[in-house]
Amino acid sequence: MKTFLCAIFLGTCICTFISAEDANTLIQQLKNKDPEIRRVAAKALGENGEDEAKVVAALILGLQDKDAFVRRFSAQSLGNLKTKSKDAIPALAALLNNEDEKKENQNAAAISLGKIGAESFSVLHSAFKDKSKPINIREKAIDAIGVLGKDGKSAVPDLMETLKDNDLRFASAVALGKIGSEAKQAKESLKLIVEDKKQRDKSFKDAATTALKNIGN
Repeated sequence: MKTFLCAIFLGTCICTFISAEDANTLIQQLKNKDPEIRRVAAKALGENGEDEAKVVAALILGLQDKDAFVRRFSAQSLGNLKTKSKDAIPALAALLNNEDEKKENQNAAAISLGKIGAESFSVLHSAFKDKSKPINIREKAIDAIGVLGKDGKSAVPDLMETLKDNDLRFASAVALGKIGSEAKQAKESLKLIVEDKKQRDKSFKDAATTALKNIGN
């Protein structure tokens, strides 16, 4: 049974399905003057439902909202819609690459790009490789490449290089592990990290150990 329960006045939203009518209502609420109402609408629009093209278009506009929480919830909802949000890739990439954006919002954009899938790879790879960008943006791009799993395999050579970067090595090891069997060429580099007695960073070594297990034989 299609259910839609959204208690805007309480600031809470419980949605199991969004009908076309529900979607239209929430899209209108994204334009409300009250940021609390816009936040609830942005969250709710990430549920499965009808009229998804219209929902994605509205959430793309939500990424430009003056309220930071609306931007974050819009990004998260786009990620929840996964491949249906591929038209949002440029807007999510802009949010990720905005150096003035809050880190939590950059992270939401990066993870959502990962959830959208393979079509996000090029923008994530570019952000990761661009050494002129702040470390936190490059790190979040690496995290999202990990979310892509096997679809992130083209980044393996670059991730092997950043295993040598003190700022990016942990994220790189984790991402290689998530890419899994498609990252076999990184096994030797990861083994050297695990066996290096001079390496004192336990979390990094643990990440390398886990990556090796995930990559397999």
